[in-house]
Amino acid sequence: MVKKLSIATVVNEGGREGEIKSVTGDLDLKTTGTKKAGYTNPEELFAAGISSCFNGALSFPLERDGLKDNKRTIRAEVTLLGDLSDSSLLHLSVTLIGHIDGLSAEETQKYLEETEGICPYTKAIKGNVDITLKAE
Repeated sequence: MVKKLSIATVVNEGGREGEIKSVTGDLDLKTTGTKKAGYTNPEELFAAGISSCFNGALSFPLERDGLKDNKRTIRAEVTLLGDLSDSSLLHLSVTLIGHIDGLSAEETQKYLEETEGICPYTKAIKGNVDITLKAE
């Protein structure tokens, strides 16, 4: 039986030029499609979510292999691609750049590739979003 581990509810008003608030009140941000100090955008929010989720999922194979205490970082670059004059062309690409202390880039790459099949975010977007994994 699958049990519910987490649920989050956020409300957006105004689209890209608006604001988002969580129903808990813990998140309250202004959004924009342009660069403005103090504002964020959907791509930055997605990057925050996928990097956090992927890094958390990375703990499973590392723990299995006795490496759970190795410090690790995941940097997510989320790119909005397309043509604003043709909304059917809009899509995302994601690059996840990982580093695991004490491991070579080749070893890190193997863990990143395994984690892609564990992380709920990467599993959800696979086949719909171009995902690139890079080890540092």
